[in-house]
Amino acid sequence: MKPKILHKYIFYELASPFALGLLVFTFILLMNKILRLVDLLVNKGVSLVEVCTLIGYLMPSFLVLTLPMAILLAILIALGKFSSDAELMAMKASGVSLYQLLPPFVILCVAGFFLTNVLTLYLLPKGNYAFRTALIDLAKKHSDSTLEEGVFIDSFDGIVLYINSFDQEENKVKGIFILDRRDPNIQTIVVAQHAVIFSDQDSSNMLFKLTDGSLHRLDQKTLSYQYALFNNNDMSVQLSDVDEDQDFQIKYKEMEIGSLWNLANERQDKNLATTNINVEINKRFALPFACLVFGVLGVSLGSYWRRGGRSYGFIFSLVIVFFYYLFLTIGENFAKSGLVFAFMGIWLPNIVLGSVGLFLFFRAAREKPLPVQWFDRHVAPAIETLSLWIKRRRGL
Repeated sequence: MKPKILHKYIFYELASPFALGLLVFTFILLMNKILRLVDLLVNKGVSLVEVCTLIGYLMPSFLVLTLPMAILLAILIALGKFSSDAELMAMKASGVSLYQLLPPFVILCVAGFFLTNVLTLYLLPKGNYAFRTALIDLAKKHSDSTLEEGVFIDSFDGIVLYINSFDQEENKVKGIFILDRRDPNIQTIVVAQHAVIFSDQDSSNMLFKLTDGSLHRLDQKTLSYQYALFNNNDMSVQLSDVDEDQDFQIKYKEMEIGSLWNLANERQDKNLATTNINVEINKRFALPFACLVFGVLGVSLGSYWRRGGRSYGFIFSLVIVFFYYLFLTIGENFAKSGLVFAFMGIWLPNIVLGSVGLFLFFRAAREKPLPVQWFDRHVAPAIETLSLWIKRRRGL
């Protein structure tokens, strides 16, 4: 079989599972947000166009994860199909080596690597910032729709509301209870028979013009209690969707890589902590390498199959993805807690799984069997030694 024909055939077998995997994995991640988006559409007065815009802003954060997963799934399913149809065996019997099969897989993985780099370094921070900004704008625009009758509403920062009846057309309320806990030392309760609501579109506030009510205030420091009746009273409430980072208005995940790098250098010059910034920087560069790591693992494991088919490819892809992000979560937690450097923690899954993938690939290229006994003799003791070292570092 000519190499060009063979490579075109492999590309054809990779295309369908890649597209399907990208669609399915992205939809699964979107399900975590879909309930809130549907609530915005149905109950908060947000239009379908605005919801679709929010989904568009979220897509870079989804694709960063689902692109490597789709690449792995495509490789394993394609090789599983070759194995179940005895095509892989026929290729090897015809003198086609594993290295000669690589170009389509390499092109797919490298293309995914560069595309994921574009996402993490450019589109991801812009999408995160645009998503949060859009939520704030929608909260201002549709703030009145967050008010529901007969339920306790805690969607405001430090404020709990209860409304008996609400006329949305005239923004008039009959019977309102307000618990104000914005000051942790002072707790205020306001009860009014009537209220008119005004939304401040230029800021993130809602103004309640209260009439015929009473105010109860308890100062927990001095244990003093105040009680007052009023005919008219104004109260301003800030929307809780306007969240600010503790140190910066723009969060680390919303900053471009150059800004993160400069910020890390500035804080380091001032002897301030840079751990979280370094973690974010390393994640931007480490996540694209998952495309290459998954590619090596997929080709290595898939070349060992003698039977199984597409179902085996799907199962193995889920197992590999699980372990990759398990290592990533563990490494990130270790890095943020100071047990390891940020580089070591974030690059842990790439180093571990990449090393395993390269080892298996070279064995598969030389037609050597899977090293099960080697794992028992070397890998298991190494994992136990690493676990003991971590316990000593943490003083356990």
